[in-house]
Amino acid sequence: MTRLEVERVLPVGRTEGFDYITDVRNWATYWPHVIDVRDADRTSWSQAGDRASVVVESRGNPVEMSLELDELVPYERVTYRSVQPGLPDFWHERHFGERDGSLDYRLVIAYEPRRGMSGLIDRVFVARAVRQSLTTTLDNLERIFRARSGR
Repeated sequence: MTRLEVERVLPVGRTEGFDYITDVRNWATYWPHVIDVRDADRTSWSQAGDRASVVVESRGNPVEMSLELDELVPYERVTYRSVQPGLPDFWHERHFGERDGSLDYRLVIAYEPRRGMSGLIDRVFVARAVRQSLTTTLDNLERIFRARSGR
């Protein structure tokens, strides 16, 4: 199993950060390469089994990610799975902590590399792309929260 983690302290309180990050209507503001969050105004993302669909650009093409929420513990963690064509299934974790009044936010994506040549691609290129996506997500959130708070 490949497991990638990034973490950063963001200039927002844990409650406000959690509420912003978990609101489906905000996903397009900070997810890298988002083309569309389908039915964002009607999609619930609060209890196990809730589903969402996000279209992202990957290598110049739209790719639809189907997400299913496994767990949402308010102000602590969110776990979900995504399925997307041409890639392994991803297991996502989002951890929300507090450090000196700021949000200590940790993102995790784990996946089982496929067999054969696809597995080599998963271990090298997919891992690099996932890490970059997680880092860009944190960069975008930091920019948004700094602009909102003036910090």
